[in-house]
Amino acid sequence: MLKNIKYIFFLLSISIFLILIGIFYFSEENIKAINKSRALFLNNINVDIQNLPYLKNDTNNIVEYTDDLEIFKKKRKKYKFFDLLKTTNE
Repeated sequence: MLKNIKYIFFLLSISIFLILIGIFYFSEENIKAINKSRALFLNNINVDIQNLPYLKNDTNNIVEYTDDLEIFKKKRKKYKFFDLLKTTNE
């Protein structure tokens, strides 16, 4: 009997907690406060974006293109096995 009363008390307290949270969350006062906070946050972001300094582009001619693939092909060792395959297919 005491066990059932304990379970009913726990169930009742959890349900009251959830109902009160829902009432507060969906209240007009809370919705107005959330919208005001979001508007203020967006306004602050826009002000910060307008105050950003403009940086000069200094990345011209940074990339140097080299012909490393051709150099690698010239330096690598030639194997006779591939020449044998070429001659048999011809």
